[in-house]
Amino acid sequence: MSTTTDPWEQLLPAALVGTARRAVPDTPALPGPGAEDLHGPAALLDRAALAAVRRTAGHTPHTAEPLDPAPDDGAPEVDAAAAHHLTEILTARPTLLPEWLDLVARAGRRVPAVHLPALLDRGARDSELRPALAAAVGAHGHWLARFRNTWHYLGSHSAAAHFDPKVWEHGEPPERRRALAALRRTDPADARGRVAEALRADPVAERRRSLLSVLAHGLTTDDEEVLAAALTDRAAGVRGLALSLLSRLPDSTHADRLRGYVRALVSTGPRGEVRVGGIGPGRPRLLRDLALAAPGRSGDTDAARSERLWALITHAPLDVWTALVDPDPARVLARVERSGRTDVHDALVNAAGFQGSAEWGRALLSTLGPDVGGHLARATRDRRVLQLPALLRPLPLGERCAWVQQALSRTEDLNDAGHLLRAADGPWTPELSVAATRMLLNPRNRGGYRALCDAAAEYLPPEHLDHLPPDPPGLSPEDRSLYLDTRDTVRFRRAMKREL
Repeated sequence: MSTTTDPWEQLLPAALVGTARRAVPDTPALPGPGAEDLHGPAALLDRAALAAVRRTAGHTPHTAEPLDPAPDDGAPEVDAAAAHHLTEILTARPTLLPEWLDLVARAGRRVPAVHLPALLDRGARDSELRPALAAAVGAHGHWLARFRNTWHYLGSHSAAAHFDPKVWEHGEPPERRRALAALRRTDPADARGRVAEALRADPVAERRRSLLSVLAHGLTTDDEEVLAAALTDRAAGVRGLALSLLSRLPDSTHADRLRGYVRALVSTGPRGEVRVGGIGPGRPRLLRDLALAAPGRSGDTDAARSERLWALITHAPLDVWTALVDPDPARVLARVERSGRTDVHDALVNAAGFQGSAEWGRALLSTLGPDVGGHLARATRDRRVLQLPALLRPLPLGERCAWVQQALSRTEDLNDAGHLLRAADGPWTPELSVAATRMLLNPRNRGGYRALCDAAAEYLPPEHLDHLPPDPPGLSPEDRSLYLDTRDTVRFRRAMKREL
């Protein structure tokens, strides 16, 4: 018998001279044949087929347990027309995918199975798409996501129906997170204890971070001890998440310590100026509370001091500033600006967006005055912070759209108009939709028309299509082409909405 380990080479002599003249050799590297077919041409062909698969796949064929089939899904697939819209979105209109997925979930439907691999691949590349995918792919999609590592993220955006201890002990990371999320709904204390144990014992930072994120749902001051311990985790991603969650607990002892650090640094002068001290490296507890590493061998640089002050202002509750400087956030901002501390002013702008404060957002928006476009331009030029979407997001829809509508009436730059309309997010109020349509049909200047069209294509309510004539007069050939593309997208969105 041949001594080669390649079954193909073992079988080749019998194939060349025939099984009547040479017996089919034993091939221990391949699964054994059935007892009824140990010899003869059929056995040779069967083993040759297995050997060919082995050579192509680079893996020894073996017997495996069959996979559990996909579970029954109570949600029906979308119909053929909606599926056709999805095909066009995936090939030519990717910006509409979040809206389409949201419509599917709201309608109690699920995406067609044939599109699941492409959608899961998109979610692997775009983390912002994942919550919408998790809501629209149905049980079939969640089942399929188990079989490719790059799709495991989907398990982080859903919860199991109930907690299964066996899954928690032996499941894959996404399954364990889903089980923990189910336990968090019914027994928060038990879930918190399991998170604490995982932070101590799990060697993989991404798994620790994934399990810690479960505490975001139903977050209370009871979770503070676990989150405070996570501030010393060896992975920056875990520390950052813990700090972000602690920043949502203004009544915690951690928040009180941050207020104390600010009080120790901030004072006012005799002429109303705001004085803000620096944060040196010899503050280990402050660095721990801000999830910052101690200065390295390079020493205490200006950049390191700026980073510490920025982190403190961003995460400390903003009420400490109204207690120290002025009860009115707008006057706090004005006094800081007059004091020449643009770094502190920009950090407060960042804090207002990060903490989602409607009161501070209003104060900041009121300081922009009529020159919104100028502020946008200067912020870009001077690398200053002006995060309009974050400042507007906490405001009620009507107030948010009304502010943007007023700002539109004071700007001539269509690039700024497009930026403002995107900052409004959706859905737009009828009044803002009319204002945007008026600018589309009668642009005050020719520059920036594409930015205006892009915003309208994505956010203009589809029912407003009737206000967009098919061939408006007065547009240049280039602008007319952009306008017609915008109208076509709004028409597509209206048909998409009607189908779902």
